[in-house]
Amino acid sequence: MSLYSVASLDTVESRELDELEPTLLPVGLDLQPEQTRPSVWHYDRGEESTYHRQDEQEELYVVLEGTVDVTVERETERDVVTLTEHEFMVVPPESWRQLEAVEESRVLAIGAPNVADDSIVEDETTARS
Repeated sequence: MSLYSVASLDTVESRELDELEPTLLPVGLDLQPEQTRPSVWHYDRGEESTYHRQDEQEELYVVLEGTVDVTVERETERDVVTLTEHEFMVVPPESWRQLEAVEESRVLAIGAPNVADDSIVEDETTARS
């Protein structure tokens, strides 16, 4: 392993993923971290992430630009938190979550541990009431 790795958002190639509105900037591919899984998501106003939870990963969200509403649900509790530029939020793996852009936004999402995508998406068995 090298002493460190560096990446710049200006040089990371963006990816449009099927059925996902926000654009992925996979900084982790350039950085190759061992313990974390970083990504930057670019949202246009009104775009939202898939309603999901993680199997193992705790996720840290950092709003780099803009404003997002984060809906977080667990068991019978539900909160909507508005995050603005330079605000942080940590969500445990078992909490369902969805981010929605109030305005054009960029959000750094860091999952740990660094496991292959362990996102669990809502389906008919987990649908919100």
